[in-house]
Amino acid sequence: MTITLQAVNELIQSLESAGELSIKEAKVMALAKAYQQLAAENVGMKSFGDTLHEIKSSLVGGGHGHMAKADMQAQSAVMDVIFDAFDAIETPATDRIVAGIKADGVEMFVEKCREKSKQAISSDIRDNWWLASEHADDFAKQLREGAK
Repeated sequence: MTITLQAVNELIQSLESAGELSIKEAKVMALAKAYQQLAAENVGMKSFGDTLHEIKSSLVGGGHGHMAKADMQAQSAVMDVIFDAFDAIETPATDRIVAGIKADGVEMFVEKCREKSKQAISSDIRDNWWLASEHADDFAKQLREGAK
């Protein structure tokens, strides 16, 4: 069973607005919040690649002579092994969660465009806002589909 971050957020909102929670509901709430935290932590882990690139850039610098060249080659070889290991890490659940977050944001934009369409004075403006919402809605669906 796959659950989206949007569903988790809706569940949390529902439970928070329900008042006092039963023991089972409290456990579900704790699990949902842990799910959110896991998603945030995994995004941080995925962005560590940028840090690795910065490290590699600082290690493989200029130098003079045979030893400097050998040092640079050794550093580069070590960093290549590290990058290969890092790139081999697969995080399909995190990728789905991140795609869901992005799609949630796009869907918020869809609603905003539809509101603007309803408020528009002229038909051209109304149609343009509506068309923007349709394109954004398609994009949100693509984000969700690409994450499966």
